[in-house]
Amino acid sequence: MVQKTQDFELERAIGFYVNRAAYLMSEGVAKRFSEAGFLLTAQDFGILFRLHKEDGLTQMQLASLMMRDKTTITRRLDGLVKKRLIERRTDAADRRHFRIHLSEEGKAAMPILMAVVANFQIEALTDVSDEEKQITINTLQKITAQLTKG
Repeated sequence: MVQKTQDFELERAIGFYVNRAAYLMSEGVAKRFSEAGFLLTAQDFGILFRLHKEDGLTQMQLASLMMRDKTTITRRLDGLVKKRLIERRTDAADRRHFRIHLSEEGKAAMPILMAVVANFQIEALTDVSDEEKQITINTLQKITAQLTKG
């Protein structure tokens, strides 16, 4: 279905609200991280969480999982190394590549960070029913699947 340009209204576009909600949630969780003593972004947490679930990923695997380009991931990883939350280790199978691991400090931070995110989710979604959450997740998964066909 093609929409006529004169009928387009930004405030009726799903992307407008997805972007707006994502921005507000990212800013809100970063503020909560800061209050807990961690200067991290939502993207940083995404990387740490992926490593918490599967430690030792490559930079390219992280870039793919996070849907970010190599340069952006490199910058994020550099910041997390400086904060001593992750470590780059030479890949035993291919010494030209690195594997990314949570550091001991990163492992210790994860329960705190996950609690911050869980509490923020409750706060942000307090007026949204479980059914509405599930419908939203299902809809966004369909949109993501459509946009990543290829």
